[in-house]
Amino acid sequence: MRRLSAAPLRQRTIRFADTDVPYRYGIDCAEAVAAEMLRACPDAESAICVVDRRVTDHFTPVRDRLSTRIRVEPFVLDSSEDRKTLAVVQSVLDFAVARGADRRTPVVAMGGGLVGNVAGLASALLFRGTRLIHLPTTPVAAFDSVLSLKQAVNLAGGKNLCGAFHTPTLIAVDLRWLTTIPRHELATGLAEMAKNVLTVSPHAEAAFLAAMRILPEDPTAAFEGLCAIGINAKLPFLAQDPRERGTALVFEYGHTAGHAVEFLSGGRLSHGEAVAWGMLVAARISRDLGYCGDRERERHRRLLAGLMLSAERARAVLPSDESLRRTLLNDNKRGYLRCGPEELPMVLLREGGGAVQGPDGRPLVPVPVDDVVRALRAELASAA
Repeated sequence: MRRLSAAPLRQRTIRFADTDVPYRYGIDCAEAVAAEMLRACPDAESAICVVDRRVTDHFTPVRDRLSTRIRVEPFVLDSSEDRKTLAVVQSVLDFAVARGADRRTPVVAMGGGLVGNVAGLASALLFRGTRLIHLPTTPVAAFDSVLSLKQAVNLAGGKNLCGAFHTPTLIAVDLRWLTTIPRHELATGLAEMAKNVLTVSPHAEAAFLAAMRILPEDPTAAFEGLCAIGINAKLPFLAQDPRERGTALVFEYGHTAGHAVEFLSGGRLSHGEAVAWGMLVAARISRDLGYCGDRERERHRRLLAGLMLSAERARAVLPSDESLRRTLLNDNKRGYLRCGPEELPMVLLREGGGAVQGPDGRPLVPVPVDDVVRALRAELASAA
């Protein structure tokens, strides 16, 4: 089995407008990651570490190395969707203040995308902004969600309706961490990489499929290629549109129906799985509105075939059409585009990739909410 070198850490740079953020990665490199964290915060006397309960074993060597220089205060979080709330963010903030955090104290997020968002929003709010360090432990976090300034949590009305923009100081990952999650989560977590290929990187299709083929036997080698797909797809967009309000909205592809499904499932469907179904829904609507044909829908199926999607599981957790309609109409892209009261803005694709441009140049077009509900039901009914 091919191994990545543990030292030195591989280095990439993520540019958000005029700010460069180091991205460091390797294999079996937890102590090197911790050393990089200390270099990034040389004046810190403590660190508030928000850690997913499922990855505390991964945290141990990081904590041990950090503890040689600074005081480490772990806040262990159960990363279920019902914990992605302002109340949990406040718990992190109260914990930080009680443990003596100051303006030099970094907030560290170690876990998947949910932990990253909770810790990220807490970091944005603590003292009006402290340093944020991402240590992603899932593919969707490592290759997608940490490559963003968006930090958000849920409200009663839907996904990610409350948040802020906050720039991380450092992103660092031991790719070995990503191999220890359950096989199903490992597969569905790669939906965001499929999304990048479908929307902006069609040239990376062969590399994505090659990575998916070797994933079961050699996940670390697969992750090396998938990391490049994630970073290379987002870099040019984040440099020009760091708050993802213009051209970078293309990365919302699949998230309109996907977020609604994930939210209404109460977390029983993972983010990646829900977004994969959301992309299939968006492809069906794109076909129905004449922007693409069945060839594009087949491309979607080909790229999503390895994600272990289960229509039966998705059908089992979906509520009534009225609940779907209500949640869809609370989508957080509302206001970017003038829509009718029964419409919502969606990213749709043309044949072979490339988003349909709306009237103001953003990659959003108005779609009747009932069309989205029907497309979701039809996609789940037609799937094996």
